Amino acid sequence: MRFSFVLLFLTFSVSLFSQNSNDSIVRVGYGGSEPFVYSDDSPTGIIVDLWRELAFNENLKYKLYPYKNIDSGLNAVKNNAVDVFIGPTTINAERAEQVTFSQPYFDTEMAILAPVLDLTLWERIQPFFSKTFLFAVLGLLFVLTIVGVLFWFAEGKYMAEEYGKSIVKGIGNGIWLAIVTMTTVGYGDYAPKTVLGRFIIGSWMIISLIMATSFVAGIATTLSITSKEGKTISSLTHLENKKVAVPSNPKLIDNIHIVGGETIVVNNVQEGYDKLMDGNVDALVYDVVPLEHIFDKGDKEEFLLSKKEILPQHYGLAFPEANVLKKQIDIEILRLKESGEIKKIIKEWINKD
Repeated sequence: MRFSFVLLFLTFSVSLFSQNSNDSIVRVGYGGSEPFVYSDDSPTGIIVDLWRELAFNENLKYKLYPYKNIDSGLNAVKNNAVDVFIGPTTINAERAEQVTFSQPYFDTEMAILAPVLDLTLWERIQPFFSKTFLFAVLGLLFVLTIVGVLFWFAEGKYMAEEYGKSIVKGIGNGIWLAIVTMTTVGYGDYAPKTVLGRFIIGSWMIISLIMATSFVAGIATTLSITSKEGKTISSLTHLENKKVAVPSNPKLIDNIHIVGGETIVVNNVQEGYDKLMDGNVDALVYDVVPLEHIFDKGDKEEFLLSKKEILPQHYGLAFPEANVLKKQIDIEILRLKESGEIKKIIKEWINKD
């Protein structure tokens, strides 16, 4: 009888404890940029919808607490002011030393937004006066001269009446033949007569075809890049001596400093976008989804959004150390990813506007 009473008491205690655990309210901090978070009276956005889906599936009761930016939210997690922080939070080693991250729920990368800058007439033709271009022309003239000398050596001195009695005139005619052969004009005023001469010109035909193709392709590529991009910033290498608005991302900041750029840390994409609009920075480098979202609402003709797989990264939910809630959320995130539900939520919000 006494044993049955003890067993009943233990069962009741476990049941009561479980009920209190299920009824406990999870403190959820949120923050970040649109479209992941819209901080209105009733917060919405990608991460808010995702959390509601997670909480519904796990039967969690929760209360949302807004935070100004990602860093302040992570500090709240570190100090146990909240049980979880949700937002477009990049997982990196520095942050992982302070908090525990869930399974990544989204893979992203950085993109660059910068004003479109047209080239002046001089800037368009300047490549033709560069050292590289001039050295290429001089190199081509040198090769033509060598071919002219070889041709004169093979035929000119034996056919003085046709190719000229002087060395200068003979080599000049050889160079002329090399030029018309390379350009495939072939006037027919000079033609090799000897076996050695035909071998030299035949070899030059093949070599000049390769050289001319490469030369023309190089010029076309230079003009195409110059015309298309102009002075517009479209890659990290263009950020030398430029002021750049960036999120608080140490790896990104280091990469920009390496190429000689100056970084200005912003709390969210809207702050960075405002600085770009006001001319306080030359470019904005930010996570591609919020950056693309704000770009779509602005003047697309005046700005260029460049997506070139810059610093791929992952978003996750942040928990305090040794948090029992994390395992539940990890499993549910994996389920939602496998079912395609997370991708569906993100797609709906990106296409909403």
